[in-house]
Amino acid sequence: MRGITSRTLLGTLLGLAIIFEGLFALSIAAQASIEGLGTILASTFTLAAAQLTALGIFIGAMWTLKIAFPDPRRTVLVRLFGLLTYLAMALLAMEGLVMVLIAGNVNVEGFGGVGKKWIVLIGAQLFAIAVLSLRLWRLRDIRSVNWLADTLGSLASAMLMLEGLTAIGIAGNATITGLGTVLERTMVYAGAGLFLLGALIFLVWTITSDPWAAPRLQKRIGLGWALPVMGVLGGLVAAAAVAVSTVAGSVTVAGAGSATKGYVVAGIAQLFALGLVSPILWKLSLERLDRRSLVQFIAAASMAMLAFEGVFAIALAANTHIEGIGGILEGTFRLAGAQLLALSVVALSMWIIRDSPRLGGRAKLVVSALSLLSLTVIALEGLAVMVLAGNLRIDDLGGVRERYVLMGGAQMALLASLALLCQARPEGVRALKVAGTAAAFFSVLMLPFALLL
Repeated sequence: MRGITSRTLLGTLLGLAIIFEGLFALSIAAQASIEGLGTILASTFTLAAAQLTALGIFIGAMWTLKIAFPDPRRTVLVRLFGLLTYLAMALLAMEGLVMVLIAGNVNVEGFGGVGKKWIVLIGAQLFAIAVLSLRLWRLRDIRSVNWLADTLGSLASAMLMLEGLTAIGIAGNATITGLGTVLERTMVYAGAGLFLLGALIFLVWTITSDPWAAPRLQKRIGLGWALPVMGVLGGLVAAAAVAVSTVAGSVTVAGAGSATKGYVVAGIAQLFALGLVSPILWKLSLERLDRRSLVQFIAAASMAMLAFEGVFAIALAANTHIEGIGGILEGTFRLAGAQLLALSVVALSMWIIRDSPRLGGRAKLVVSALSLLSLTVIALEGLAVMVLAGNLRIDDLGGVRERYVLMGGAQMALLASLALLCQARPEGVRALKVAGTAAAFFSVLMLPFALLL
């Protein structure tokens, strides 16, 4: 159907999500008490839930009309309803912010208690849904060059804002195992910084496609600035995640509960991934979605996953005992994760800049060779992990069975091999293309032998 695009479909789904949340709130509406705020009457709760449901129905209905009438006449009524849609989405965003800022432990009569962190999370995701809906509605008549990269990029930046708001909402004096106490204001500043970086990335994704701003920007300064800006903003998020990974430990936040080291490590690694993918997805969004761009998407995703695992290893680092080999100090563990991260980032950076018109023929050759070399080393390290695999015991985490270590090494080798194969392009240097393909096949063919050893 001509009116259905990726943006209209996603916008409709977001409208349905709002309706679902409103109906759920209606189903539990009763007298409630909010810590630090007081008691809310059942009628007030019901009215708020009904208003949320009505907003969702209105937004969903406007997207449905957009699908049914993709090119309506620009009448006064159409413009009025378009403005009302903006206002509905802006109101939803404001309500999400208010929920985050006044959040406290809630006790709903007949339902039970709901912790502060869950209220904060509900408010933050309402805000994220609202700003995504605003962007989609603003760009509803603009077709994206690469809908997949555009969608994932805007979602990643919205996730950064959501996590920043969540950190602000649950802020309290925190105790981190192995580090000490972190003051509440430090958490607020960190959350505000993360929210600001996410908002700036989201703004770049929006204004470069905006029907009013994009032509004027392109006419005056062009859009070439967007990639380095995305690189800097995403790099700041990723660098912050790497810095925090060095002090990862179990966390207890006053008034919000606690999280074990495993959950903290996973959170840090996914934060790193959100920052890392911003420039990658922007680069991919400039090319039409076809077979070639899908191949490049797979290559970038493989390298990003390897970098993610490097940060995960850094954050997880602890004294480790390997059955049949002996002990590994925490510093050695962290160093292994750091070099996996470094090699992956080098490969990704070379992939991002290799098409730059400022690079000459020899420079492009060096850039491509560095990327292939880094990925080859990672593939060989994956094989080495398989050969040395054994049952692990990691301090502060517990045991890891040998088969999981084997799976970890195998996927390292396979991801690196996949990236090597996908980076081979028809216009590439033949010698490098052959070398990359040979390295990939060598790694894959060695997997059975590494498993047997």
